[in-house]
Amino acid sequence: MKNNLLFYTLISFFLFFLSCREEEFVPDTFGAVFGQVLEDGTNSAIQNATVTTNPPTNILQTDQLGRFALENIKTGNYTLRVEKTGYVTKVDNISVLADGDINVVIKLITDSLANTAPTAPSQPIPEDETKELATSVHLSWHSMDADGDDLTYDLRLFNADQTEITTIAEGLTDTTYELTELNYGSIYFWQVIVNDGKAAPVNGDLWNFETVAFPNHRFLFARMENGKYDIYSSDEEGNSIQLTNNSSNNWRPRMSPDRDKIAFLSNVGLETHLYMMDRNGDNVQQISSIAVSGSDIFDLDFSWSPDGEKLLYMNGNKLYTVNRDGTGTQLFSEAPNGFVYAECDWTIVGNKVIARMVADNLYNSIIYLYESDGTFVQPLLSDIPGSTEGAMFSIDGTQMLYTQDVSGYEVPDGRQLDARIFIRNLSASVPSDISSEKTPGTNDLDPRFSPDGAWVIFMNTNNDGISPKNIYKMNLDGTNRVLLFENAEMPDWR
Repeated sequence: MKNNLLFYTLISFFLFFLSCREEEFVPDTFGAVFGQVLEDGTNSAIQNATVTTNPPTNILQTDQLGRFALENIKTGNYTLRVEKTGYVTKVDNISVLADGDINVVIKLITDSLANTAPTAPSQPIPEDETKELATSVHLSWHSMDADGDDLTYDLRLFNADQTEITTIAEGLTDTTYELTELNYGSIYFWQVIVNDGKAAPVNGDLWNFETVAFPNHRFLFARMENGKYDIYSSDEEGNSIQLTNNSSNNWRPRMSPDRDKIAFLSNVGLETHLYMMDRNGDNVQQISSIAVSGSDIFDLDFSWSPDGEKLLYMNGNKLYTVNRDGTGTQLFSEAPNGFVYAECDWTIVGNKVIARMVADNLYNSIIYLYESDGTFVQPLLSDIPGSTEGAMFSIDGTQMLYTQDVSGYEVPDGRQLDARIFIRNLSASVPSDISSEKTPGTNDLDPRFSPDGAWVIFMNTNNDGISPKNIYKMNLDGTNRVLLFENAEMPDWR
């Protein structure tokens, strides 16, 4: 009995001791969450987005870089909530660890239901269906966004039948654009697409304008730039347009009698050939099947027939005619032994042809007169001291225009010291020198009559062979020399 009492006493004492013992203390632990809020798709930072947690901690706003920081929060599992007007609210689960930082990136999707699409582009400049515009056009338009979103624009250009679409620019932030190098006499359609980065892009109306017709230029010439020749047309005020633009030389332009085509020489391939194009430079086609050749390829000159249906050109010691469509090539005449053809002209008066020929030494030159069937008529100019160039009929077919180096200088490379322009009646032997007002030390070359026969157009350059070449016009008596085009040669006026 006493033993049982002792046992229960000990048990009671032990239980009392345990109940009086102090509970063990477990301290709280903390961590941090660093994050950034971005727009889905663009990765643009979203400022002033609201960040909250559950269980609650702090209520934060993202900074201008979309960043936020939840620092010194208890460890554990949280629900992170990010929201901003115009975006779909995003909820993510995170775990905060003791004495550790976690980094999160939250991407918000734009809420199309909360966004207002921008207005369709309007108020076009130029106004729809504007005509007679230059080949450079300043475009402008107007669009608004009720949400104040930043807008960007894409610009499209269509051809006249709207079968070809060219995206001219994308992501423009301005409501203006400069179109350049448009074609003459062409209709263009244009459209602006506006995008606020949230709603679907908004397409503007299809507007159109028309450029001015190609100018009725009377002058043609060749110009050497960057080591190659190209062909230009121009008015008398010097408003010129480049007509050829390829990797080869293009020179010696000649307008057809009815002014619908331009024939010229080009070495696009391995050989030099006769080509033809429209007045605006379009529809280039090779005309000659037999190559053009002579002593100096850049000094050669061909001719249209008076009716514009044929062309007369040279291949060494032979002259050929060819139809304007490239068919019907026929031998016209052959030069005397030791000579090759260099230039020719064809007059409607009497249907005659004159042709200049040169020997191997270049300064040995003669001019012959032919019938339109190639029959030799008579020599017009025998070899005289110094080089001669040019051979062109006057409008009435009674006179001939040519040049002669009156210095008599004769060297193998053909350099001339004092080339002057002469007009001579075909029935007389005494020519008239019309270069009396020429600057000493220069040469007058490449002369041609004006369409009305009242002027002579020509090229003047220093005789050093390296100075610029410029085109002038003057009266038939050599007075009133007027500079027309700088850095230009091989003129044609029709």
